[in-house]
Amino acid sequence: MKPLIRLIKALLMLESALYAAITPLLPHYEHTLGASKPALGVLAAAYAGGVIPGAFLGGWASSRAGVRWATLAGLFLLAAGTAAFGFATTLVELDTLRVVQGIACGLIWGGALTWVIAVTPAASRGALLGGVMSAAIFGTLVGPLLGIAAVSIGAELTFGLVAATAVVLAGRLLRFAEPRRAEPGPRLRLRQIFGNRGLMTGCCLVTLDALTIGATNVLVPLRLARLGASTVAIGAVFLIASGGSALISPGLGRITDRRGIVPPAAGGLVLSATLMALIPLPDSALALAVLSVLALGGPLTASMIPAGTLMTASAERAGIALVASTMLFNLAFAVGETFGAPAAAGVASATSDAVPFVALAGLMLLSLWGMLARGRGHLALKADQATVQIP
Repeated sequence: MKPLIRLIKALLMLESALYAAITPLLPHYEHTLGASKPALGVLAAAYAGGVIPGAFLGGWASSRAGVRWATLAGLFLLAAGTAAFGFATTLVELDTLRVVQGIACGLIWGGALTWVIAVTPAASRGALLGGVMSAAIFGTLVGPLLGIAAVSIGAELTFGLVAATAVVLAGRLLRFAEPRRAEPGPRLRLRQIFGNRGLMTGCCLVTLDALTIGATNVLVPLRLARLGASTVAIGAVFLIASGGSALISPGLGRITDRRGIVPPAAGGLVLSATLMALIPLPDSALALAVLSVLALGGPLTASMIPAGTLMTASAERAGIALVASTMLFNLAFAVGETFGAPAAAGVASATSDAVPFVALAGLMLLSLWGMLARGRGHLALKADQATVQIP
């Protein structure tokens, strides 16, 4: 199944690039459309807001029509929303089309992530998630370049090419068959899913990481711009940070497979909390750029991959369909990013940039305390302890 996994990594990379393309465009829209910081926070969060209904839609489509058709539907919807985005001229149009793209993202991840996990042995689940996250993070390397290209050569051409690429990938995906489906198991009530400690712990970690990503994606570019950084320089900061995350993700996945959830997750939370608290301090663009690269270039990934592995293993051990765990993963990420960007922008406008960053650092340390104090034994779960269940 290696060709299939490579193809799915490519389409997840494309989706992530489109998501990240908005980052260097925020100062551009602030200047050309006269948008306020809260309005830009809404625009930054609109994509993730669309992922919330998209996650439910992706889970439903994957369980009813299959992961193959869910992924294809997401790709075609992504192509349509992206082509139209290139011609949008108002904030309302931009917000609406980013929501459409987010819905497509929910379909793509709901289908594609479930697909690759289903065809991978449980003992290698962490390494797989590390590879998939590496591909998605690498997409965020390209994303800022797309934003820069949209400003430099035109949004119509740039996003039109992205839409065409999505259609090409959908055509290649048609060559692969739907994976074998397991016999349906007993129906589980929502309280059985939400009462599963491993699933809920993973959801909380993913949501916290997404809150942080949403906040930094809107506050860091605007802060860099105020300190004199150009659009190209802002894009370079996020490009370098994403490159660091992409490089370490496969290794973090292997560490999770071998040593369990706690070591990489705890290390990531400690580093992230420290760096988030320091971000408001620099008063020069160069110093802020270096600190931002360190903060975004790996620590968040160090807790995201163990969280995903924990959710998958916990769900399978409890007999919960795999598609449910991927749906919850997507939903947790979407909720965090949806509220992270506008909440951070609103709080920063009312107070200062330091307040949301320090608050995030405090939440990370609180999560670390809860993880170590309450669930260390449970969180030692490794992927190879679960029984594979193809949805």
